[in-house]
Amino acid sequence: MAKKFTPKPFLFLTLTIFSAMIFSLCFQDTINYDEFFSMQWSRLGWKEMMETLIADVHPPLYYFLLKAVLDLTGKSLFFARLFSAVFGMALLWIGSLFLERNFGAKTAFFYSFFLYLNAFGIQKTTEVRMYMLASTFVVFSGIMSYYILKEDENKRRWIGFTLSSLLAAYTHYYALLTMVFLYAGLILYFLFTKNKKNMLRWLVCCAATVIGYLPWLPIAWKQIVTVNGNYWITMPSSRLAPIRELFSGEIPYTEHIFPAIILLLMAFAFFRFLKTRSKDSYWALMCGSALWGILVFSIWYASKFRPVLVSRYLIMSMCLAILGISGTVHFQSKYLVTLVCLLCVLSGGICYRNAFLTQQNRNTSRTVEFISDRATPDDVILYIRDDYGYFANCVEYYFPEQKKLAVDEQQLQMLSQEEFGEAGTVWIFDNEHYLQGIVQTDGVPIEKCGTFGFSTLEFDIYFILQD
Repeated sequence: MAKKFTPKPFLFLTLTIFSAMIFSLCFQDTINYDEFFSMQWSRLGWKEMMETLIADVHPPLYYFLLKAVLDLTGKSLFFARLFSAVFGMALLWIGSLFLERNFGAKTAFFYSFFLYLNAFGIQKTTEVRMYMLASTFVVFSGIMSYYILKEDENKRRWIGFTLSSLLAAYTHYYALLTMVFLYAGLILYFLFTKNKKNMLRWLVCCAATVIGYLPWLPIAWKQIVTVNGNYWITMPSSRLAPIRELFSGEIPYTEHIFPAIILLLMAFAFFRFLKTRSKDSYWALMCGSALWGILVFSIWYASKFRPVLVSRYLIMSMCLAILGISGTVHFQSKYLVTLVCLLCVLSGGICYRNAFLTQQNRNTSRTVEFISDRATPDDVILYIRDDYGYFANCVEYYFPEQKKLAVDEQQLQMLSQEEFGEAGTVWIFDNEHYLQGIVQTDGVPIEKCGTFGFSTLEFDIYFILQD
């Protein structure tokens, strides 16, 4: 008699491989624009950081936890990335094991491939931002909501749901908005089924969540008012752009194919629910409703007031939607599921390769080592002001102890040694390659040290020759 095939060991192997891939990208030594704020604020004292957070537009939980981790690890960028990576791995394992237990191994494979092997999965799992932490809380809440729908005696599930939803709300406001849709989905079901016991539990859960959020609520309101005034978010290129951008990669049309798969599986869940009144199908719809509900709300809000949505703000609701639609994969052909997983491997594999090759670029470490070995506390780093501010952030982050001066190209032409008084060496970071082939500026002799960079952003370093 042939031995029955057991897919669970292969699921564990898949999750282990994906976890190793996540860990392998923790060694990227260059920060992006948003990571600067995470790392820079973690250098502040607790009181100063709290004052900065209140003036910002994000809840505080992620920054508190990140600062605690970095205080223990010497402000290491590796450990900051590892902190995000741990929750990225948790997101994979918790969701996959839940699906395998309740819907079968096929759904777990689909979830893990669809969640990680794409542009946002590869990038965000090691980014020094709050998205993996918030997504873990949201997905755990989604899992608890499934058990709440399925079980009569579910007090422990309600406690888990309440705590995880509160933690999500303290991590990101779009995680909070995602939880609003989950809460709404639950009460609609209980009203439809006339389940008075769970209606009461829902009210207690809501009351506990509101009470738990009261300490931050006045600050949250002030921050929301700030966003509604003058803020940097611009109108998206199209109504679906925020979703498409999450899946945009080198494989043509993936930014259309993956959202279409989500829509098709949600449509399947909808029609199956109409036919069978299945709790599983309703739960899948409930999980997916946040993604599309937030998108529709943002489109309406942008048309009436101002744009408030960028693609990364959808990551929490996207992870929840992927969890929900994965349950419907139980009813799909294994060949179609395999085809989707292979597409994920192709698209995600290219994204991973690019991220890994970018990580191999050691320009940043080389630049930091060069300046650290030569600069003294009296030296000045001079660089050309960039419109976006990314270059300035890198200079500030990697050389916090050095004096810095931002100039434009016209000011660079008018440099004179007297401007720097008793300063030591003046180092010029020519991030616009303005000084190529020039041996002096306004009569001040300069000497080129070489071409350096912050990862793929290359620039020349010069220093002003002393008299």
